[in-house]
Amino acid sequence: MKYSRLLLLICTLFTLPALAGVTWEWQTFTNAIDTRQILAGDSSIWCATNGGLLRYHPNTRVFKAYVNTDGLAGNDITAVTSDHHGRIWAAIDNGAVNVYDPAKNNWHLIQDYAGHMIHRLTPYGDSIFVSLDIGVSLFDAKRWEVKETYKIGETYDTHFVGRQIWSAGPKGVYASNLDLPNLMAPSSWRQYTVADGLLANEARALLWFQERLYVGTTQGLAYFADGAWSPGEFKGRIISDLDIWQDQMVIATSEGVYWHKATDDNRKLGPSLPNAISIAVDASGQLWAGLDNNGIALYNSTLQTWEPLKPEGPADNKFTALTFDKSGNLWTASSSAGISRFDGEHWQIFNLANKKLPSNDYRCLAVDSKNRVWAGSWGGGIAIFTNQGDSVAISTLSSKDGLAGISVNANYVVITGLSADEQGNMWILNYEADNKQVLAVVDTLMNWQYFSTRDGIRSSLLLSLEIDHAGRKWIGSQGSGISVLDDNNTPFSKSDDDLSQGLGSEDGLLGLTVRSMAHDRDGIMWIGTPEALHYWYDGEVKPRYQVINDDINVIAVDVRNNKWIGTSGGMSMFEADGFTWHHFSTSLSPLVSDNVTSFAFDENTGQIYIGTTNGLSCLQTPFTRPASNLNSLSGYPNPFIIDGSGVQFYIDGLAENATVRIFTPEGRLVRHIPMAQIYGARVAWDGRNDRGDWVASGVYLYLVTTEAGLSGAGKVAIIKK
Repeated sequence: MKYSRLLLLICTLFTLPALAGVTWEWQTFTNAIDTRQILAGDSSIWCATNGGLLRYHPNTRVFKAYVNTDGLAGNDITAVTSDHHGRIWAAIDNGAVNVYDPAKNNWHLIQDYAGHMIHRLTPYGDSIFVSLDIGVSLFDAKRWEVKETYKIGETYDTHFVGRQIWSAGPKGVYASNLDLPNLMAPSSWRQYTVADGLLANEARALLWFQERLYVGTTQGLAYFADGAWSPGEFKGRIISDLDIWQDQMVIATSEGVYWHKATDDNRKLGPSLPNAISIAVDASGQLWAGLDNNGIALYNSTLQTWEPLKPEGPADNKFTALTFDKSGNLWTASSSAGISRFDGEHWQIFNLANKKLPSNDYRCLAVDSKNRVWAGSWGGGIAIFTNQGDSVAISTLSSKDGLAGISVNANYVVITGLSADEQGNMWILNYEADNKQVLAVVDTLMNWQYFSTRDGIRSSLLLSLEIDHAGRKWIGSQGSGISVLDDNNTPFSKSDDDLSQGLGSEDGLLGLTVRSMAHDRDGIMWIGTPEALHYWYDGEVKPRYQVINDDINVIAVDVRNNKWIGTSGGMSMFEADGFTWHHFSTSLSPLVSDNVTSFAFDENTGQIYIGTTNGLSCLQTPFTRPASNLNSLSGYPNPFIIDGSGVQFYIDGLAENATVRIFTPEGRLVRHIPMAQIYGARVAWDGRNDRGDWVASGVYLYLVTTEAGLSGAGKVAIIKK
């Protein structure tokens, strides 16, 4: 396709050092309600969850999540325990183990089990026995080293009865004695299966109680006494965990939590508590349960009820789309848990579970001219959210309201793209619409117009939508490249439409499945496919190399014209200078996951939110929208105390192309911050002069000038300690 443009020189790209003076600051947000194991500490309840190590303080009723940006080697925690020094041990799904010392507030990393799955950590004296996918490993917590590993097969739990060691796994129960000379020899272990009396080979939990060893299996409870196994209660039920409470055995089953008295009387604790996966008793004698995908619960023995407790967070850890509304709220879409809204402090969730939405699978978001948030779903049409203070009103659009379902189900409406144009119209990709009207536009009065494959759109399998600065609609498809609709900005009059343009393999696309497109301030259209990152300019398509991974999921352009590219292997940022690349992955940065699926920019703060398939990252950048003038120029903190703590002085409210100079009261220049080092409306000063030395205490003047001739000034008092 050909469109006349001024020629832009695209130079060969190479990676340069980080942005001058910029420190990348990260924050992680996760859903942490999928509890794998619960630990009752002296004053806290610790939870191994899918979204980090969770700490609950019963006295304050406050959750605290420890995630990768707090020092963990990952966020998917599989096991948690404490040793006799009060240290908390947490196993990560990648095999790393983090040890937290609350007294010192620091983390220690153990990587001896990297690449293995750890199911349980069991303290024994100065050692930790690690139940993992290849057997049981003895870790010496004094020397911080693996002493030996017993490769008996995968184990889920390890328990000690005196010097006897018992392990449960998917192929039965294993037993040995710590006094044997060589536990690494398979002959040192005895294996028990259903042939020996177990109710099932898959054994998940062990407990010594009333002179018997009990084992919880996927088919009920069994016990070992007098050298033989006997069937116990709860036949046919999955037993996940065992503990002792009020001198009785407590059992977590697939249908709730029970206790078993010596009289063989089984009693259910409270009403149904489905998905109890772990149980624990704290120092005050209270019973706690960790729930599969439902947080934790505290048992009230007086009322005989369970009190559910959940940490705040997004609906889940799969993020398909992100956007900010005009009130500064972050909206997130999930493919399995609906829509979430984050106001900077609290999360609000809308989905099937709370009966707010007709679907849990949402793929795209957009904000209209009325500050309503539109969410497109896979099968449930469109949900429209209207902010009403602290509450939100929700309306929907479906097959009864101008949209079409797929051929096999007229009510199954799939929406894969939403974008608002400058006229206030909302453009909609109606994937595989049975009536072939796969592109729709609706105005603020709910008038509709449609464009179909019969009009020239290349495919009904549409995936991505971008509106360029001229108002043309670029429509990416699954397997058929790009269609371009030039409607001359008259969407409700089709007489002047042009749908003859488009891009395919003959034009240079290396892949015809177009997942994302973004138009930058230089008039370049960036195109992402599973095969490569491309750019279109002046009628030509070329691949752009040097991105961290060629499997492109999403592309976005920030307010300073930097390009952000999310891939299945991390993300890259291509600076507006046309030369410089920055790459981020879990191995190079605190990015929460390498599979990056969505971006959203807060133009006022410079924060970029990064959606992945395993959590949400927030990266603080200097890229903010410059002010239109210098009327709001300010500096803070004032006074600026230089004490070596890293606190900086910020000059905010800068206009485009600003330069900052800092002077003594006598007019001597001490620091010059050139325009090339200012990336938005704010710049930081560390209190040093141009030679790198700390300035003395006193009152200083900061002067701001711009290329457009604007100027502004302010004063700051500096106290040097």
